[in-house]
Amino acid sequence: MTRTLAALDPGQPERLDILIAPQPAPAEGATLCHGRFATPIGTVVALGAGGALWGLGIAGEMTAEAVLADLVGRWPAARLVEAPEALAPAVAALVHDRGSVTVRLSGTAFQVQVWRALAEVPRGKVISYAMLAHRIGRPTALRAVGTAVGQNPVSWAIPCHRVTRTDGGIGGYHWGAGIKRALLAREGAVIAPRSIASL
Repeated sequence: MTRTLAALDPGQPERLDILIAPQPAPAEGATLCHGRFATPIGTVVALGAGGALWGLGIAGEMTAEAVLADLVGRWPAARLVEAPEALAPAVAALVHDRGSVTVRLSGTAFQVQVWRALAEVPRGKVISYAMLAHRIGRPTALRAVGTAVGQNPVSWAIPCHRVTRTDGGIGGYHWGAGIKRALLAREGAVIAPRSIASL
C-alpha cells in the first residue's frame, strides 16, 4: 500500500534539519517499520525504528518491491512491520523541505565519515567526488569515496544526489539517473562542466 502524504503542521520550522543519530549497536533482531509514499519524485520506500530513518530508497528504474528488497538486504536479520504512519513525518519533512529528520547511519567508520560530509553539502549545490575526497582528508581515495556514496542507506536525507563528476557530468545514482536529476531540479542545482560553471 502506498501512502499519500498530508501537509506538514504549520508550526514546523521553515527549514529542513537532518539529525544524525549516534553510531548504533548491531541491528540483529531489530524490528523495522516500513512504508511506501507517493511523492513528487516517485514512490519513496522507507524503513525505520525508534523515530529514526534507517533506510530510504526511491522507485524509478526499480519497482517499489525491488527497492524494499534492496533496503531490507542491508539488515537481513531484522523483522519487518508495515507501519507507514511511523515514517510519514520524516518523509513529509523531506518532501516539504522543512522540519527535522533523524537518520541512523550504520556502516564502517569510513562510510560514516563520507555520509557525514555529504550531509554538509547545502541544498541546491553540488560537489564532485574529488572534492568530497579532499573534504574528508582522503584525496587519493576517489574509488572508495564513490563506493561509499553509492552505499548510502538513507538517500535524499543524506544527499548523495548532490555528488557529480569532476567534468560536470551527473554521475551515477543507486536509484537511477532520472531520480537524481529530479532531486537536483527540485533544489535548483545547476549541473554544468566545471569550465563553464566557473565563468
